[in-house]
Amino acid sequence: MMASLFGCGGGGGGADDPADAERVAAQTRSAAQETFDAIGRGVEVLGYTSTGAGRWVICGMEPSPNGTQYVAEIAVTQSNVPPSQYGAVVREQAEAQGWSVEQVAGDTLEGRKDGLRLRAQYGSAAMNLSVRSRCLDVPKDEIRRLTDLPKDELGVEPPA
Repeated sequence: MMASLFGCGGGGGGADDPADAERVAAQTRSAAQETFDAIGRGVEVLGYTSTGAGRWVICGMEPSPNGTQYVAEIAVTQSNVPPSQYGAVVREQAEAQGWSVEQVAGDTLEGRKDGLRLRAQYGSAAMNLSVRSRCLDVPKDEIRRLTDLPKDELGVEPPA
């Protein structure tokens, strides 16, 4: 059951082709850059914690971690829009980018598009955004190789 929660149900035996990893990472990076930029414009962002980063992480939990997924993340630290409006703005901007969005908690929105997952968590101090790929079921040595790669900088800049 836990594996299905994380989007990975394989046993780490390699049901996915390791050659798909770069395509999955590129798709996730591209969607994250576009979505983070759109949401940033929507909340009139003044500052991010960074320019955004993407990396491979372990996923799947039955009977042990058995896959890897690409995760791109950024946090909005300052904006011209009050935090009370973050949910509405995130929904509007994400839907304009083609995401199917639903509110899963008072301060959390999730979206799906092209096999990717968007998550926005917001509060009075900041907004955290992430885009995740599906969990790839690849051999253990490929999981280690991918998760050992350095972070990718996404190059997301606050609008001028």
